[in-house]
Amino acid sequence: MDEPGLDVGPESAPQLLADRLTRRLTETGGEAMVAKPFGWLRGRGLVRRPSCSDRRCDDGIRLDTGESCESCANVLHIHRARRAQMRADIDRELPGLADGERRRILERRRRERVATQAENFARDQEQIRVERARREAARAEAAEQTEHARRVAAAAEAVRQALACEDCGRCRVAGLCEACGYRRRTETLTVETGLLAATWAAVLDDRDDIDAVIAGVRASLEADIKHTQREILESVEPGELDTDPVGAASVLAFAALQTVEAALSDYRSNALERLGRTAEAEAEARRAFRTEQNRRWFRHNPNGADAIVAATKAADIARERTAEYLLTTRLEQLRERTAARTEQVPAAP
Repeated sequence: MDEPGLDVGPESAPQLLADRLTRRLTETGGEAMVAKPFGWLRGRGLVRRPSCSDRRCDDGIRLDTGESCESCANVLHIHRARRAQMRADIDRELPGLADGERRRILERRRRERVATQAENFARDQEQIRVERARREAARAEAAEQTEHARRVAAAAEAVRQALACEDCGRCRVAGLCEACGYRRRTETLTVETGLLAATWAAVLDDRDDIDAVIAGVRASLEADIKHTQREILESVEPGELDTDPVGAASVLAFAALQTVEAALSDYRSNALERLGRTAEAEAEARRAFRTEQNRRWFRHNPNGADAIVAATKAADIARERTAEYLLTTRLEQLRERTAARTEQVPAAP
């Protein structure tokens, strides 16, 4: 009796079962009419028989309260209303019928209505079954596609992992070993650092001047890298790196990368500071300073302390924004020219 959703406690279950068995025995005609008690209990005596969709209903009685089921009363009311509607329709369509003929037509229409409802129910169940089968087939197909994609990705990853390093030729490193990956990143950042320096230290229309600045930055970074790597080599015991040459190469390459990353940040800050002193940045700063002084709340005293502080802050912001704009624009110009020059260089045989 302890079914989910019934709200029936274990203390009331024995009485509910006793009442149910009493009703079922009365329907059967008494204990003498039960030839096979065990089969009768399993098939009729103990089986809950809901008269409506309410899970608490058993033969039209609420299991939790023992009173009549309201849902069954509603169902009965609906049936009676439909029957009354059918009678009214017959009286309107076929007036003057005798009671027997009227009853016969009423029963025929009720049977037709029940048959139509059964057909509709069967059709709905068939649609539900078809839709369920379609969803299951779609899920199975999606699962199969997912599994196929996983196998393809696993195979591709296995092939990639088996590739040798493109730079040093080391086997089975997925096309690029750790040390060479650090070196590639270091080279990219070295070029970027040189371009940052060229934004303010080189004439943007002079290729030779740009190349000279970039070469100077590269030489400075290479010196810093060598110094950092020398400190690492001096800090370890002699012969310690010889036991793991691959790991040693990765450590040294990563140290070079960290050196260039730190230098890149310094060069960027230096470039913004230099570009903030250009004529364009100063002109924008003066324009922002005057604009702030001319605000309506400062017009009565444009040279007062509050006006000067606000105008100075606006000028600093304008100068920083102009420096950022100049840096972005000049970097784009330098990258385009560098890329165009690379394309013009013929490939090595």
